[in-house]
Amino acid sequence: MFEISILRLIKERILLTLCSILLVFVSNGQSYFANGNARSIGGSCYQLTSAANWQLGSVWYADKLDLAKDFDLEFELNFGNNNDNGADGIVFVMQTVGTKAIGASGAGIGFEGFSPSFGIEFDTWQNTNFDDMASDHIAMFKNGSVDHKSSNSLVAATTAIPGGANIEDGKNHLVRITWDFSDKRIQVYFDCVLRQTAVIDIQNRIFSGNNLVYWGFTSATGGSNNAHLACLSDDIIVQDTFALCKGETVLLNARESKNNSYVWTPNLYLDDGTIKNPVCSSVVPITYFVQYTDRCGNQLRDTVDVVIDQPFVMDEGKDSLLCDGAKYLFNLTNAYDSVLWQNGNRSSYKFWDRSGYYTLRAWKGVCYDDDSFNITTNESPTIAISGKNIFCEGDSVELSVTATPIDAVFTWMNGSKASTYFYDKSEIVSAKATNECGSVEDFYGIREVILPDINLGKDTLNCKGDSLLLDPKIAGPYTYRWNTSANSSTLKVGAGGTYWLEVSELDLCYASDTINVIEINKPQLGSLSDIILCKNELIEIAIDNKYGMVLWNNNVEGERYSLLNYQGKLSVKSSNECGTDSNEIEVSLIDCYCNLLFPNAITPNADQLNDQFRPTVDCPKLRDFTMSVYNRWGELLFTSTDVNKTWDGSYQDIMVMNGVYYWIAVWSGIENGQIERKADKGILHVIR
Repeated sequence: MFEISILRLIKERILLTLCSILLVFVSNGQSYFANGNARSIGGSCYQLTSAANWQLGSVWYADKLDLAKDFDLEFELNFGNNNDNGADGIVFVMQTVGTKAIGASGAGIGFEGFSPSFGIEFDTWQNTNFDDMASDHIAMFKNGSVDHKSSNSLVAATTAIPGGANIEDGKNHLVRITWDFSDKRIQVYFDCVLRQTAVIDIQNRIFSGNNLVYWGFTSATGGSNNAHLACLSDDIIVQDTFALCKGETVLLNARESKNNSYVWTPNLYLDDGTIKNPVCSSVVPITYFVQYTDRCGNQLRDTVDVVIDQPFVMDEGKDSLLCDGAKYLFNLTNAYDSVLWQNGNRSSYKFWDRSGYYTLRAWKGVCYDDDSFNITTNESPTIAISGKNIFCEGDSVELSVTATPIDAVFTWMNGSKASTYFYDKSEIVSAKATNECGSVEDFYGIREVILPDINLGKDTLNCKGDSLLLDPKIAGPYTYRWNTSANSSTLKVGAGGTYWLEVSELDLCYASDTINVIEINKPQLGSLSDIILCKNELIEIAIDNKYGMVLWNNNVEGERYSLLNYQGKLSVKSSNECGTDSNEIEVSLIDCYCNLLFPNAITPNADQLNDQFRPTVDCPKLRDFTMSVYNRWGELLFTSTDVNKTWDGSYQDIMVMNGVYYWIAVWSGIENGQIERKADKGILHVIR
């Protein structure tokens, strides 16, 4: 397995202080989080505790370990030089609590108190209540325990050094931890000697199937102390394959060699095939091998694959004019791995509505390209003609025009650009305003006073519930007065009676007319919906009918109709003097059954995948549904009578713990024309 690191351009480094206990350090391009008394002492080394009583510290690596892949970690640990009175040691830890995790001081070695977790302890103090051996020793635990008597003890303790030699000697000790995913085998080497081997399904047994875990170190002192140090290496995380943008370079970095001698093959596209960190400038995919002697004197030959990503040119943004508050929809047509706007936004689908110069960067693999575009905003023009719109014969009217915005150019229909104009005959006057957002036209009618004849028409019938528009069909600037006190040019009536209208213009001319309206009722059917009919199921349709005779499509009269094993269209109508009302429905005849399928596990982690518990319904006529969820103590956590209502894995707005839960459901459905009652129950696994 080959160890490789890629030099990364760190654009921003942010130092955070959280309640004076959390510090972020960047070492050799890798980030670590230090908590409690832990601090960076330069390079890649961290002091977990000083040589003082009741110290507590932890250091966590920013990137998670993947338990679904093999890993090989190498680092140096220093346990101080207080031998007889030194305490308490260091624990290598994998956990899912987070980068702020820190446990108990003293005998807990900073590991005790948080769960789930996996720890390899390097213990330098004998706690007889934990059944510790007298010599400095190594052991494996889970869930924050360091008690060899508890069920959390995974592997019995062994001496750190064969024969039980002291490790509190003030020296750095080389520690290597390897994980073989296929065999579920974890091994611990101390000063190049294999000291512990265990086969443990860490992913499933401890972390409930979660393969991504935080990792780092904890340490603590109690009534006795030691200075505890951990030194991490630049190549601590294994990476066998990486991408290179064609035409660019990348720095390869092997593990430390005992004699600083390296042989890279093939010696193609490398600036120097004999150094630890040659610069690779390959333009084609290639596999490299490197031979070296590791720090334990082992002759090794490791492998790395270089994958070439192709450069590309992005031309997605278009200069655009936005009118009237419109938005420019930017939607990437190509499939990029990620994008970044100048404001930090990373969406590939975005609306822009402000003038400005916009830039973005898109990546495919490790290759990227930049794009930019301009947006200009404006308003569509508006125009309005104003002035008197009626005049006496032989006179004229003065009309004016107003246009916006300021860049709008306007003209009258005769080509004049004057702000006012005189018209002396009846006509439709128009004016147009234009700018870069388009053009708009306004129309204004003017006329001489000519009083028309008023005619409301002959006496007429009106169906009850309908409205009748009384319209004298005259146009112009008249004054209208109806016997209902309305003053509109038309009158909408819904009741029978006698109606008259008087029209005047400029208080000079008057005309009137009268009409009688006789009201009758019209047929009215109630609404019907399409029907799904189960075989051998008898149902009766009732129609709400008024003011007419009801006739079904097979000439059956009456307001009730029975259906049994019928399929197809079903029509009904009602008629009288005022017209006909009709309706049509589709009747589907099916074999009815009623099945509900329930999942056996949910993962309520808000990733929109399998977050909710509910059944899959295969039941055309589901009714009387009830579902309840209980914990293993029989406590009711959730109940619902709505099959579409889901359980999100919470109780009283708090997410429940991972584990096994129980559900019971009862419901009814139609089978063979009869109502059948059904029930089911099962086990539900909640996994996050």
